[in-house]
Amino acid sequence: MPKNFQSLPPSEPSFWVKRHLERADIVIVGGGLVGLLTSIRLKEKFPKREVWVLDQSPFLWSASWRNAGFACYGSAGELIDEARRSSRSQALELYRRRFEGLVSLREEFGDAALGFEASGGWELFQTEAEAQSVIQTLDEWNQDLKSVSGISPFQIRSSQSLGMRIASQAIFASQEGAIQSHLLLRSVRNKALSLGVECYEGQAVSHLEPTESQSWMLELESGLSLKARELVLCTNAYTRLLQEEVDLKPARGQILVTSAMPELPFRGIFHADQGYLYARTLGTRLLLGGGRNLDFAEEETLHSEENTAIRNHLLNYLKEVLVPGQEFSIQEQWSGIMAMGESREPIVKQSAPGFYLAVRMGGMGVALSSEVAQGVSRLLS
Repeated sequence: MPKNFQSLPPSEPSFWVKRHLERADIVIVGGGLVGLLTSIRLKEKFPKREVWVLDQSPFLWSASWRNAGFACYGSAGELIDEARRSSRSQALELYRRRFEGLVSLREEFGDAALGFEASGGWELFQTEAEAQSVIQTLDEWNQDLKSVSGISPFQIRSSQSLGMRIASQAIFASQEGAIQSHLLLRSVRNKALSLGVECYEGQAVSHLEPTESQSWMLELESGLSLKARELVLCTNAYTRLLQEEVDLKPARGQILVTSAMPELPFRGIFHADQGYLYARTLGTRLLLGGGRNLDFAEEETLHSEENTAIRNHLLNYLKEVLVPGQEFSIQEQWSGIMAMGESREPIVKQSAPGFYLAVRMGGMGVALSSEVAQGVSRLLS
């Protein structure tokens, strides 16, 4: 007897399966946070239409389940970097979208359902010169961002209480915090299901093409195929497997989680190195991720293997900078795949009749997801 379903020989789909596959009006490919929120907005707008979500990953394995659980908008150092890459106005607009997206997410589901912790966020610096180069810009950034956040979002704080080997001053953003990703995704998925959205995990799309009847044909790796009147790709880093011309690149983020450290002198979320390093407390444990700027080319991948050099860099940063003198071990480790591009702006657009893209979250899918889903909803009629 076969040990699992995958070892069973393939067979033709039944009459019932074929009839079922004729029912989809709107198909969303990608069952992470953006895809699920998009399904909610579209089902609310079109309650009589059949809205389906397909995800290539088995249950609990998609990229949204592999993030670090940050509820942040972007540090001052990141804003400076973005202004250099694009423009100041674009950096401010991106901050606005992230801020309003997180506000919307929290209002819709409630902080308890997200596991939101209003801990505030810190930007850390290795040297006094690095700190001052960012701190001297804060008055202008605070002035420009006050209309979005309602307060001056960035405050200069002494870093002494943190017990880290860093510059004497840091930047604190009181409105940032952390979430519990499993609670967030459970809440969003449950709402989608309660509205009548149908979710199918483990269904990888291998090919898609328009039909003569102004619909879209999707072929699945399982051998099944289905038609959709309208199709939305929420596949983020995996988008180019189906649409090669989209301007994005995968970006792997390595993550380590320590053992418990009862004497941990701080809590909250932390960013350093223009956002390429990020840490957060998990009770008395510490999560640290990032470091892809050490090897951009190697981390531009869809594979989840460990990068030994980056792991060693993260481990050294823990020992020498974040928790010097603390005894700990690494108890958990994984990687998540983000999507980056020349611009950090998400792509939300109609690409062809009946075909839409909601991709390239730039590592800020939690903050942008609600706003992006609303954007897709506005495109469909």
